[in-house]
This record gives sequence, C-alpha cells and structure tokens, in this order.
Amino acid sequence: MIGGFFIPLENLNGIIPTIGIQITTGTIIAAAILILIGYSLDKISNKMVDRAVEKRDGDKHAAVTAKKITSYIIYPITLIAVLGVFGLPVSRLGTALGLIGLGISFALKDMIANFFSGIMILLNKPFKIGDQIKTQGEEGTVKDIRIRATDVKTYDGRKVIVPNSKLYNETVINNTAYDERRLEVIVGIGYDEDIEKAKEQAKKALEESETISEDPAPQVLVSELNDSSVDIKLRGWCNPSKASLVSASSEVTQKVKEFYDNEGIDIPYPIRTVFMEGEQ
Repeated sequence: MIGGFFIPLENLNGIIPTIGIQITTGTIIAAAILILIGYSLDKISNKMVDRAVEKRDGDKHAAVTAKKITSYIIYPITLIAVLGVFGLPVSRLGTALGLIGLGISFALKDMIANFFSGIMILLNKPFKIGDQIKTQGEEGTVKDIRIRATDVKTYDGRKVIVPNSKLYNETVINNTAYDERRLEVIVGIGYDEDIEKAKEQAKKALEESETISEDPAPQVLVSELNDSSVDIKLRGWCNPSKASLVSASSEVTQKVKEFYDNEGIDIPYPIRTVFMEGEQ
C-alpha cells in the first residue's frame, strides 16, 4: 500500500532504481525472514542471559545491561543484512556506517564513556543497588544503576543522578561494603573528675547498648584536653547502614549520659569569664 493505494508485490520491481535498491517479491520475503531471524536471535539471547545470571546468582541489572548490548549488536547487523538484500553494497554501507559512527563517537564521547563505565560497574560491582555510598559531595542509597547514570537517594529524600564515568573513575566511598562499621561518640568530663571511673562507665554504656557488637570489642580512649573538658572517645561497631549508625550513636550517647548522672560525673559546658570595664 503506497499513498493509500494497494500495489501488488509483482509490480514493485525496480520501484526505486535511482539509488540502486531493488524491491521485488523475493527481496521483500528475504528481508522479512531476516528481520524475523534477528528478532528471534534477540529473544533467544535474552533468555540465555537470564539463565546465565540466574545460574550464577548475578545482578538482575547486569542482565538488563547485557540484553541491551546484545540488542545493539544484533539489530544493526540485521539492518545491514536487510539493506544488502535490497541491493545496497554492504561494503559501501559498512564504510558509511563506520564514518557515521566515528562522527557520532566524537559527538557523544561523554555518553559512550558513561555507557562503558556503567558496564564496568555492573561487572566489577564496586557497589550495588541498596548500598549506601558517598561521592561527588553527596551521600545516600543507590536506587538504580542505569546505562548512562546511577540514581542515588540522599538521606533527606533527594534524588541525585551521577554519571557512571564519574563513579567509575573517581573516588567512591561505599559505607555498606562490609558487615559492620565503627562509630565514635565523644563525651567531655570535667577536669576534676576521675578519668578511670569515667572510662569504666563509658565502657559499660557501650557493652549494654543492644546496637553495638561485642566483637570487635568496644574501646574507650582519652581523646583530647579541651578548654573546659577532658574528652572521652567511645568506639563501637554496628550495622553499617546510616539508620543503624544514627540509632546506635543515639543509644550510646543516652546511656553514657545516664550512667554519668548516676555516678555524679560532671559533663561540663564551656564557661567564658567576661571582665567588664569599670566594674570592681
């Protein structure tokens, strides 16, 4: 059907002779078969990728990326084969596509870099969906790893889209890469207080906190001598997620305050003495 009129296939011979395309019943059938083969190969490759990922217990997003890559390979080859059936010289077409591809690669070099960086991230897995990372001055949970960029949800609910090339080539801190993460709480005591007694109560606060692991063992250290206090540093290990870290820090801080109050250990606040001119 051309321009709303039905044209029998046998009348299509030589319809576009000026550019060397030969449209005949045979070429149309051959092209349809090639398209069907390309479509079938794409579906078969998708199933093979799914089976391979499932067998190796791999990342589902890596499977999605692999499917896209096979599609990007299969369909262009199918297109070239179809155009070859219609009489276009495949060698010339390949050269033209190569030149076009070269121009596109220069124009889209950043996109191409992000594409391959996304593949490397999915293959090497420096982080995965659900991990909490810090990069480019932002910190949050990885929600999606796409071909061009990675979506990060910050702790205050914002969506940050980070180009994959930045994530792969620059420093990324993965806060949940390991099973546990160390937290630190600093509490100041007065200079007149018994430091050893304060350390014992701080150690007790760590040991009685449900969110703090027993192994590695908690630590209590004298951290610094400030203007109005001796700082005691409490160290413990907990679940690495941000929510767990905040919860554990809150629990430890509350317990050490309660224990110090029970033992009469003073937690001073800064004191500033101001002398006013003209006053005795």
